[in-house]
Amino acid sequence: HQVLDLPNARSSHVLPTPRGGGIAIVLSFLAAVAVLAVSGTVSPAVAVAHVGAGLLVAAVGFVDDLRGLSARWRLLAHFAAAAWALYWLGVANLAHALPLPYWLLLPLTAVALAWLLNLYNFMDGIDGLAGIEALTVAGSLALLAAWAGNGELAVLALALALAAAGFLRWNWPPAKIFMG
Repeated sequence: HQVLDLPNARSSHVLPTPRGGGIAIVLSFLAAVAVLAVSGTVSPAVAVAHVGAGLLVAAVGFVDDLRGLSARWRLLAHFAAAAWALYWLGVANLAHALPLPYWLLLPLTAVALAWLLNLYNFMDGIDGLAGIEALTVAGSLALLAAWAGNGELAVLALALALAAAGFLRWNWPPAKIFMG
């Protein structure tokens, strides 16, 4: 079922390594989002944004790992997930904080989100790189959001950082599993 990442000329690993560790990240993070939503720590719209976009990206990644998808379909799914998240998060609220018109902010933010997703896909398969990057970015975002007084974003970023840290334990060189 193509659950092993086989080394090739571009690989940094020499042994076949299982893929699918991202499933644990997704399930852990989405469970945290559900608990945070039920407890009232995050708003329903924020929860729907993260759960919907996260499930779409995870499903497309899972199908790609099992049978391969063209870059076109993966990119389309990444833009659809970005659009979903931006719709539910109310990107108009972001327009108040940035000196850009809404008509420009929306596509730039969607491109940035899709680009970030593809960066993680590119880094996966290198022992510890995607895991440490996810931990660093989410952890830094949690600190910055807390410093800025945005508790909702801080707790979500912290949940993602903790999910990435749990995965990193198994992805640390030499990796025993990749995100996939």
